[in-house]
Amino acid sequence: MSWILGLAYCGLLWLVFAKFKLLKLSLPIAIIAASVGPSLIVMLLFLAQYLHPFTSNARVFQEIVPIVPQLRQAGRVISIAVEPNTPIKAGDVLFQVDEVPYQNSVNRLTAALNEAEQSEKVAVASVSVSQAALARAEANLNFATQDRDRTAKLFEAKSASRQDYDVSLNRYAEADAAVNQATATLTQSQLSIELAKARIEQVETQLADAKYDLQQTTVHAPGDGYVTNLQLRKGMLVGGVGSGAVMSFILESSDSNRGVVVAAFNQKNFLRIKEGQYTEVALFGYPGQIFTGRVINAIDVSGAGQLTASGTLPTTLGGNNPTEFAVRIKLDNSDDLRLPGGSQAQVAVYTEDLQVAGIPVMFLIRAQSWIRYVM
Repeated sequence: MSWILGLAYCGLLWLVFAKFKLLKLSLPIAIIAASVGPSLIVMLLFLAQYLHPFTSNARVFQEIVPIVPQLRQAGRVISIAVEPNTPIKAGDVLFQVDEVPYQNSVNRLTAALNEAEQSEKVAVASVSVSQAALARAEANLNFATQDRDRTAKLFEAKSASRQDYDVSLNRYAEADAAVNQATATLTQSQLSIELAKARIEQVETQLADAKYDLQQTTVHAPGDGYVTNLQLRKGMLVGGVGSGAVMSFILESSDSNRGVVVAAFNQKNFLRIKEGQYTEVALFGYPGQIFTGRVINAIDVSGAGQLTASGTLPTTLGGNNPTEFAVRIKLDNSDDLRLPGGSQAQVAVYTEDLQVAGIPVMFLIRAQSWIRYVM
């Protein structure tokens, strides 16, 4: 840019002193022309690069959803319903996994749930039996207590033998033991109900997981878009522990991200960028064209400003590479513009300060755009 302004200034001097001879060249005028002109050029270039940020590090990003089968155990792919790079709608089937083992798990856990529910009914019935046995044992204990007391009085009055008194004591002891046994049996029966309920809850949870796995054997598109670089094939195992994405789904651009370019600016003049400022974008895919837009927002954070949580204290504050900050820019009239994800661009942001200093930046971005025809 400096040499272009230098040539323009030299041409101006030629027109003034040689072509039209508006002024007579003398030593003082030559000194002034040789000093003032270059100084103004340097100052203009300094103000342009500082007041009006320019960057060649800009790209168009695309929303991509990695498709990860949510299966707890690996399953075998039996059909693939999509073709690569073919538009599909949200909810369309992407591929299917053999559902037989997952259906078997659902059937097995359904039977286990029925068994657990029957076990709860048996436990409830055993509580009723235990309660009746306890009532009978308590009645026997009451009778044995009365018989022991009556026999004791008769024995003191010499109206009953020692043998009769001992027999009553044994009956009382047996009745008391029977009550303790019936009480323990009732407690055990009540605990059996709690265990049966816990078993039912456990099996219901396992059955819900199994039904979820069964539903996940058919994988659907998360939105409108298409699949590219399709490497999934029939017979492949997917899901299970440690499984990853098996395909990438490219979502159609929504209203919020359609026509958005993300540019990275050096921190030198990043703070001058504000929401709503006028921008010019030169897309590498459209040489010779300049697209206008507006700043959506400037993101005041970068990876260099993040510390990872760990048990080790940091020894440095990062590398010495210059930090760049991202700025999101919305292009004007971009509805019919084709913007492949990953497209590169150059971006200039024009601030409100000394707008005449933006002229060199405007010239630079247009010259760079025309050069793209041969680069």
